[in-house]
Amino acid sequence: MTRSIPHTPYIHAIEAALTEAKMEPEQTDAFVEDSYDEPHLRGVISLTPETSGIPADRYRHGLILIWDWHTGRDKYYDRGPVWQWARLNEDGSNRDPEPLPVPGWVAPAMLAAAVATLAHTGTATPMTTGWHQHLREPVEHAIQEWEA
Repeated sequence: MTRSIPHTPYIHAIEAALTEAKMEPEQTDAFVEDSYDEPHLRGVISLTPETSGIPADRYRHGLILIWDWHTGRDKYYDRGPVWQWARLNEDGSNRDPEPLPVPGWVAPAMLAAAVATLAHTGTATPMTTGWHQHLREPVEHAIQEWEA
């Protein structure tokens, strides 16, 4: 049985918010990361100076945004979502991810604002408001079904 990727709507909402903020992603992916002991959900969004308009003098090869949702079964991670970011290297790999100062369910427009300040100043503006409950609940429900 093929299971759907439950966090795709959230990652697409983030992609749309970045596009609306004039930072169109180079690439957006939502998938199950299964290369670790415990599989988890992951979303990855790549931003490049060419496509996204981020400053080439600050992020020569671009940057990536990483959303991970952990099951809590891995001793190193609490259950739930977290946002991180990293600089891209010339070969497409990335440096070690750093935490973004936003909640795991940050509203898409607020994430776009945090990323805009990160892109233009080198430091993300902390955001403390979560994603609107009526939008978040269907995704969380789909994640619960995915876990079953």
